[in-house]
Amino acid sequence: MIKITIDNNKYEIPDRILVSQWKKLITFNFEDFNEYPKIIAYLIGAHPNEVAKCSEDSQILAIGFIIQLMNTRREFKVRDFNDIMFGEFVDLDIYVVMGIEKNMEEILKVLTPEEDKPTIWADEAMWIIDRFTQFRVFTYRQYAGLFGLNEQGEPEEESDDSWDAKKIAKGWYRVIIDLADNNIEKIDYVTDQPLKKVLNFMAHRKEKQLEENFKLLQQKRKYDVQRNRK
Repeated sequence: MIKITIDNNKYEIPDRILVSQWKKLITFNFEDFNEYPKIIAYLIGAHPNEVAKCSEDSQILAIGFIIQLMNTRREFKVRDFNDIMFGEFVDLDIYVVMGIEKNMEEILKVLTPEEDKPTIWADEAMWIIDRFTQFRVFTYRQYAGLFGLNEQGEPEEESDDSWDAKKIAKGWYRVIIDLADNNIEKIDYVTDQPLKKVLNFMAHRKEKQLEENFKLLQQKRKYDVQRNRK
């Protein structure tokens, strides 16, 4: 634990930070030196004016410790991602796009095993989220053809709003409605299916559709050739 003395008042930078503290810290601009007193003051429970009395080097050193705390990861219990249901993956995908800092508690509720409570510590929470982020990227790359992505897992056709949260949420909803055959009573059944089962079905259906489209294209070309010969 790092101790700071300001005008004979002693403060401490904790060894670990809470999820709630991480969410607040992420809102500060760490590239602006003028923000340093506010950042440090928030974490140690002092007034920014007090912290501003510290030397520039002292503030930079304290910020360095805080950044290290925010970047620290500690392994924690996490559910088997292979057991994630399709609806859960959709929710998590939207949470990530909307901003992890805005939806951290919701993400942790889904990714924490049922018998355990979500962690309150930021280092454990971020370890869990990092693991899911890797799984999410792997899933998109594994089904690149289904999602219209290139080998790097990026959209084949870039646009300014490619990753707009509302657009993605609407896109997922259309997928769910389509899989439910436009029947509201089937929506829960679809979202409660295993993720890989649904993605494999969607990939097979898309591949079949592409094959049918290719056959139709070949027939059209054959017809055009015959017509031009007349």
